[in-house]
Amino acid sequence: MKHKRMGGEIIRSENGVEETGRCAYCGARLNYAFYFCLSCATPYKALADVLPEPIRRAPTESELIRRKAPKVWVVFWTYAVVLLVGVIFHALIEGENDVLYTLIFMSAVMVGTTLVFEVIYWRSLVVQLKQVGFNRAAGWLGLLLLGALLPLNLGYTYFLTHAFEGVEFWGDQLHEIGLGAWGNFVVICLLPAITEEIAFRGLIQHWLQTAIKPWRAMVLASALFTGIHLTVLGAPYLFLVGMVLGWVKWKTGSLYPSMVIHLLHNWAVISLFPLFFN
Repeated sequence: MKHKRMGGEIIRSENGVEETGRCAYCGARLNYAFYFCLSCATPYKALADVLPEPIRRAPTESELIRRKAPKVWVVFWTYAVVLLVGVIFHALIEGENDVLYTLIFMSAVMVGTTLVFEVIYWRSLVVQLKQVGFNRAAGWLGLLLLGALLPLNLGYTYFLTHAFEGVEFWGDQLHEIGLGAWGNFVVICLLPAITEEIAFRGLIQHWLQTAIKPWRAMVLASALFTGIHLTVLGAPYLFLVGMVLGWVKWKTGSLYPSMVIHLLHNWAVISLFPLFFN
C-alpha cells in the first residue's frame, strides 16, 4: 500500500510499520524521524503535522463579560449617570422641601429609566417574570434569611450611630420630609424594590450568569448594587443584602421573591426601626 506525502513516498508493510520512502527532490531515502530530507533538507511533511497544537490561553472573566454580557455595563453606568443627575438636582435646589423634591425627582427618573430598559431588554426579563418563584423552597428560605438580616441591620445601624459622630438613622428623618405613610411606602419600599431588582438581578446578574459562574455573577452584581448606593459605612451590610437577593433570584429563577424580600426589608427599616431609635 502506497501513500504520497509532500512528494515523498510512504510504503507501509503488512504489519502497518512505515518503511523508508524516497525524497521527491533528490531521491535520497527518507528518515521519518525528521520532517525533511536529511540529504537536501526538502520538507516532505507539513509543519502542522509535526508541531504540537498551540496551547490556547483561557479567557479572563472580564474578557468573558465583555464578549458575552457587554450590556451589563450599559445598564450599570446608565443608573450611575441617573444617580449623578439626582445629586446635581439636589445641589441646585434650595429650601426646606429640597429632600422631598429630590426623592420625587429621583423616583420618577429611576422608574422611567427602568421602563425604557424593560422595553429594550424584555426578552431577558420575560422568562424571569413568568415564574412565580415561591413554588420553590429558596423563595421561602429567602424570607427566613430576611428575618436574620433585619436584626443584623438593626445592630449594625445602632453601632454606626453610636460609634461615629454625626451619623444619624435616616429613617428618623422620613416623617419630616412630608410624604406621609403611604408616600414613604411607595417611594422608599415599593419603587426601589421593583426598579433595583429589575436592574441588578433581572438584567445585570442574569447576563453575568451567561458569562461567568453563578456565584461570581452574584458577587459582582452585589458589588455594583452596593456601589450605586454611595455609602461607605453601610457598604458591608448592603453587599450582604445583595448576596441574599441574588441567591434567591438564582435559585428560584424568578424576580418576584427578591422583589418581595426587598420591599419587606425596606418597609421594616422605615416602620419598625424608628421604635428603637426614639
